[in-house]
Order: sequence, then C-alpha cells, then structure tokens
Amino acid sequence: MGTPAVTTRGMKESDMEKIADFIDRVIKVCVRIQQNAGKQLKDFTPALEKDEELHQIREEVIVI
Repeated sequence: MGTPAVTTRGMKESDMEKIADFIDRVIKVCVRIQQNAGKQLKDFTPALEKDEELHQIREEVIVI
C-alpha cells in the first residue's frame, strides 16, 4: 500500500486520492459494523458480507 506499487502501474496523484478515499470509506464501514456486531470475528464477518455500503464501494472499485 504505497506509491511505488501504484506508480509502476501508471497511476497518478489523482488515482492515489481515489484509492485513499476507498480505504477511508472501508475503514469507516468496518468500524460501524464492529460497533454493531461486536469484536468477535465470528460475528463481524457475516455482518461484513451483508453490508450494502461495502458492496457499493466494491462496485466502484471494480469500475475503475
């Protein structure tokens, strides 16, 4: 997760901003899910898989 990995793939600063935004949004979703589901992985994982916002972010990443 560093600039060398993305620059070797031809990405520019604007691409890094998008990547940072995706990472930030996913972390916020995960924090929200953990607050609701609890800290145990067995509870977190199913809630993660059902989260619609996370699915939306995934679709946005795939488009890029």
